[in-house]
Amino acid sequence: MRQHLPRVLVTAGVIVIAALIASLILLASGVAPADALSVFWAGTFGDSTNAGTTLTQAVPLLLVALGWIVATRAGRLHVGYPGQVIAGGSLATAIGLHCGGLPGPLAVLVTALAGIAGGALWAGLTAWLWASRGVLEIISSLLLNLVAVQVAAWLVRGPLQGAASHEPQSQTFPPATIWPSFPAVPGQTLSYDVVLLPICAVLVVLLLSRTVFGFGLRASGGNGEAARWSGIDPKRDGVAAILISGGLAGLAGAALLFAGTAPWMSDGFEAGVGFNGIAVALLAGNSPIAAILTAVVFSALNVGGTALQAGLDVPASLAEVLQGAVIVLVLLAAVVAKRRMSRAPAHQPVTTAKSLALVGTEEA
Repeated sequence: MRQHLPRVLVTAGVIVIAALIASLILLASGVAPADALSVFWAGTFGDSTNAGTTLTQAVPLLLVALGWIVATRAGRLHVGYPGQVIAGGSLATAIGLHCGGLPGPLAVLVTALAGIAGGALWAGLTAWLWASRGVLEIISSLLLNLVAVQVAAWLVRGPLQGAASHEPQSQTFPPATIWPSFPAVPGQTLSYDVVLLPICAVLVVLLLSRTVFGFGLRASGGNGEAARWSGIDPKRDGVAAILISGGLAGLAGAALLFAGTAPWMSDGFEAGVGFNGIAVALLAGNSPIAAILTAVVFSALNVGGTALQAGLDVPASLAEVLQGAVIVLVLLAAVVAKRRMSRAPAHQPVTTAKSLALVGTEEA
């Protein structure tokens, strides 16, 4: 209990400071923070329709966050999640457009599996460059993000573009491939993929803390040399962790498209989910369960920003400013944590992966 207290304080501090920054921006814009809070709450959780939107948009953020958590537990720090989200969504779209004749449940399953495969394949490029050529995964994955953006732009202007559309977007998805929503929620804003929030978080916890494979990942991330002497192959586990993280990001890409509001793929569908998912994980202290809450918080910032713009004429970019502030504050907290851990006694070894990931190798 005591070891989790500093993390809780850091998270609470980040939220409080971000709230203060928001209040100052609102006051400078001539808007009372109390009025903004009322509109923000109404637009995010004020009714079942808005709450459904908030929860549905939290799913891709959580999936990316879980991917980051798995990778960092193995000591692999890469930032290729935007590209993997795009790759997963692109492959899901390419396959989903040909699944209109399948039964609904099967078509949904196919698009989800295609998203996982697309993200894993794109992450596989990073894993291969690291394992076989020694290229730092943080560099290769960052560059591959740029490639993925260009590939997506080409797809929606070429092979996947709708025949009757002059816009850079794909053909309309067949109805069978659209992920279903809860019929009781007006507007059908709450997709059934919301069940992925607790299920995926629990599965990652079990994977990391209750399996031999998870032990190997944590051992490789904690001390690769010691793991090797114990018969564990850190390179193999690192590759596996990168592939799993890519698969989760690819599933996030499929969720963005097939559980989203627009039944087609555009070149900007990723919308910052890849990097925001990393911030979700860091703010949660790399805890899969806590990441559920922080994913909902980040989703609420997106949805609430739109509500503030509509209700009080507050720029929607306020949400992006707050997300940026949270990311900066989290990174500052990581730097402080790294310095504190570097001063730890010699019998308490500290790895680079731990310090950069906000002590991310704690037991799930």
